[in-house]
Amino acid sequence: MNNLVLDTDIFIDLLRGFEKAKKYFEELNREDNIIYYSAVTEVELISGKECNKIEKKAEIVEILSQFSKIPVDNRIAVKAGDFRREYGTAFADAVIAATAFVMKANLISRNIDDYRKIEEITLRVPY
Repeated sequence: MNNLVLDTDIFIDLLRGFEKAKKYFEELNREDNIIYYSAVTEVELISGKECNKIEKKAEIVEILSQFSKIPVDNRIAVKAGDFRREYGTAFADAVIAATAFVMKANLISRNIDDYRKIEEITLRVPY
C-alpha cells in the first residue's frame, strides 16, 4: 500500500484533459493506494480563473471528493515553516511538502524544481 500526496499540478493536468494525467489517475484507482491532497491544493484549484464558471468549480469539487483532504494542522504548519526557512520553499509548496512529510507519503509532482531540495520527502514524478 502506498501513501501518496498529489501536488496541484497533477490535478491541473487532469482538468486540462492531458491524456497522461487521465491514464495516471486510472492507474491510481486500480492500485492499492491511499491518496491525499493538501487543503492548499483545493485553494489553488478553486482560485483559478476557470472557476468563474460553475461547471468548472463543480468538476474540481467532484474530482477532489474522490480523495482525502488533509487540513493544515499544527504539525504541518510547523514543518512547512521549517521547509520555508531551510530551503526557501514557496508557501504553497512548503505546505504541500509538509503534508507529505506528516502523512508519511510520497509526493507526486511534475514540479521537480519546487521540491528537489527538500531531503525529508520522497518525490515521485508520475509521467
